Amino acid sequence: MLKCRIMKDYFHATFAATGSWIGNIYDLTLVTYIYAELEKSYHISLGVVSLLFALGLIGRFFGGLYLGNLSDKIGARRVMAFSTAGYAIFAGVMAFSPDVIILFSARFIQGIFMGGEWTSGTMLGYEFSPASIRQTIFGIIQSGYGIGYALTGIAYILFLPTIAVTWRFFLITGSIPLIIAPYTIMKIPHDNKKIRQAEKKINLRDYKIPLAKSMIMMSGFFSAYFAILSFYPTIATSFGVPASQIGIIMIISSLTVAAGFILFGKLAAIFRKKYLIMAGSMIALAFAWLAVPYFSPIRFLAVPGMVVFSLGIGSMPIIPLLLMDRINPAVRGLISGVSYNFGALFGGLISVLLGTIGGIVGYSQLLLIIDATTLVCLLAVFITGATIKKRNESTSYLSGLSGDMDQ
Repeated sequence: MLKCRIMKDYFHATFAATGSWIGNIYDLTLVTYIYAELEKSYHISLGVVSLLFALGLIGRFFGGLYLGNLSDKIGARRVMAFSTAGYAIFAGVMAFSPDVIILFSARFIQGIFMGGEWTSGTMLGYEFSPASIRQTIFGIIQSGYGIGYALTGIAYILFLPTIAVTWRFFLITGSIPLIIAPYTIMKIPHDNKKIRQAEKKINLRDYKIPLAKSMIMMSGFFSAYFAILSFYPTIATSFGVPASQIGIIMIISSLTVAAGFILFGKLAAIFRKKYLIMAGSMIALAFAWLAVPYFSPIRFLAVPGMVVFSLGIGSMPIIPLLLMDRINPAVRGLISGVSYNFGALFGGLISVLLGTIGGIVGYSQLLLIIDATTLVCLLAVFITGATIKKRNESTSYLSGLSGDMDQ
């Protein structure tokens, strides 16, 4: 009977965490499909519109910091339900914002809830899952990223014929994840306290090296990913992709990211995580230049390039998995939330910078700038990943747990 209850709790925690993360990413990326409509409706430039996307990421950083710490104190279940409800409600506020101030304010607040959801939802699934399959479950939960992005592509295809006039209804679909909040409260009656250590005084400076490394790698992956994905619906036609195919390509590439998350999660139980990160970053780097082809002779490879680039990005969740495997449970939410959401924040700022530059130089030159950006960012991931030590070579320990990040 006890075993059956544990399995039910584990299933519901995984299902709720994955579903909430799907909705999180759906709401985060939905705006990237309607940059042109937002420019016209609010009379703002491409650079300002890209700031709207980044505001969600900026809010995520603060949400991960505050709500991640709150998850460590009161448990992940309540924080995840609260955060999921929050980002879904503010999706509706954004949809019917009468002016730029309300639109941008709602986006920032939505981002705060998004940051809290990733941290608490990831903790919830991680702590309930059996140790023998924890890395695979972690990959499944994180695959919600690709699934959520794929669903935006499906929504875009459905709304495309009338998107110029129905873009507000397109945005309000972001409120659907609200239903996950009561499911979380009703189906998961308690947080899994058995694996949580008693709270003790912890010196966060003991984690400064692994935290710095993880922040660099997350920033590199997110910057490369957002440099391509946040502009793809807008720039794809400039290198020959028909507008009618953009939604389909986004669906395929997003599902490939999801498959990559699960694949790399499984591989993490077999191979050293540092090598998986390095391999994923090199795959993404090699095919980024095909996904956004600046040179005309290679533009026929844009679609397969986009798919393989997405597969390489699938190694990204191994970074927070390394942290969660190695840090004290008493600060798991805070440390992992800061690392992940700082990377998203940095990537968002890069997206704003590229949007501003694109508004000045035009789409043609923006392609080359995006390619150069992905080169620098993914090289940073590769080089930093190469410096990760084995556990028995690490010099940073806390409560018997390695402060470094590899097995």
